[in-house]
Amino acid sequence: MKPKIGLMTISLPPELSTVPREAVQVADDYAARMEKNLIGLGSEVIKADAQIQDDKASLEKTRYLAGKDVDLIVYMVGSWVYVSVLVNATRKLEIPFVLWGIPDMRTGSLVASCINHGGLDEMGIKHEFVYGEPENNDLLKKIITIAKAAMVKNNLEGLIYGLFGGRCMYMYTAMPDLVQIKKVFGIETIHLNEFWLVERARKVDKKKVKEYSKWLHKKYGKIDVPEDVEDRSIRLYFALEELRKEYDIDFAGLKCMPEVQGDYCSHCLSVSMHLDQGFVASCEADTNAAITMQILKILSGSPPGFGDVFQLDNNNLRLVNCGTFATKFSSSPKDVDFKQQYDFIATTGPGTGMTTAFVCKPGRVTLARLARIDGEFVMQISSGEAYSQPKDKMKEARDRWPQIFIRLDDDPEFFLQNCRSNHQHWVYGDHKDELIEFCKLLNIKNINT
Repeated sequence: MKPKIGLMTISLPPELSTVPREAVQVADDYAARMEKNLIGLGSEVIKADAQIQDDKASLEKTRYLAGKDVDLIVYMVGSWVYVSVLVNATRKLEIPFVLWGIPDMRTGSLVASCINHGGLDEMGIKHEFVYGEPENNDLLKKIITIAKAAMVKNNLEGLIYGLFGGRCMYMYTAMPDLVQIKKVFGIETIHLNEFWLVERARKVDKKKVKEYSKWLHKKYGKIDVPEDVEDRSIRLYFALEELRKEYDIDFAGLKCMPEVQGDYCSHCLSVSMHLDQGFVASCEADTNAAITMQILKILSGSPPGFGDVFQLDNNNLRLVNCGTFATKFSSSPKDVDFKQQYDFIATTGPGTGMTTAFVCKPGRVTLARLARIDGEFVMQISSGEAYSQPKDKMKEARDRWPQIFIRLDDDPEFFLQNCRSNHQHWVYGDHKDELIEFCKLLNIKNINT
């Protein structure tokens, strides 16, 4: 997913300014170079076709860019410019924007940038102020980072979250205020009974189940699961696929324990396969998990993880999940085995389920977790390096469950004190800066080192 950036130059006509006429051409050259570099870094750019030189034109062009659904607007200060030209355009603007001053002294841009920066602050208009050449890597990174954070914010707006089942095992940290979620993130929640999933699963065509089973056995490693458990696991996958499409659900949370897992089958296979396909689903009806994972998916374009904090030995973190890791986390599909879910004390029926069992591939990872402190959202943000371990190492915890081993960059005590859930989430890649900017946009306190 590419961030979409609007780019426009604000200035005054030469006849109204002490700036030389050549400054117009200089500013146009800077804007063209910035457009080229932003596109080269993977952004879509919509650029104003002429310099904006008065209040009305600035407001009109800003509205035009907003109508194009840009994630971020960059206002380049091309010369001396009255503060009203920017203030009138941005006073009610809901899109994040950046004020960019250029270092060419022929334009007087820095002088005008400073007064516009101050004028915006006087008005209480939230913005970012940057300065430098369009080839400056730090400058480009800053703009792209803000644009990606804004892209996540904009893409959350209006999403439908499907919550299947109620609170699981008294998890206070999994069930926040759904009205607050709408207010902060713009996400709508539809609450559905897991009974519907089970009933739909029972009606899935046998031939469809058998064909999917053949595909699983061909693609993945050893499958050591009773035939009836595999059958029910596959049926739940198709049931979720049908219901999420039927109700236009964008991502989901599934209670699972104890009713569905105990009396029918766990959702493990279903969640794993949906994550592989780009549809986020969290276990144990953990809504904070689901939103965190959806944020990470939009940001990275890849599956997010959901794991229990199982071990922290110095800065070595082990996250273990009851069976739902995306198989794309593996080094190879053939490294992924499928095993039968454990019988839990909380489940007494004929259920169990089909779990993925493997160690995640090595690579750079970014971790995050939404939580609340006295009713206000915070986000723990961490980073580290996932590293390989032999499968035998899994036996120390749960050898039927997938695991990831991460060497944290953070101080382990700091990380531990800010774990406000049994669950942590991650994606591969370095996305820490974008998450920090995302929190700034939504006025969420970020907690990171």
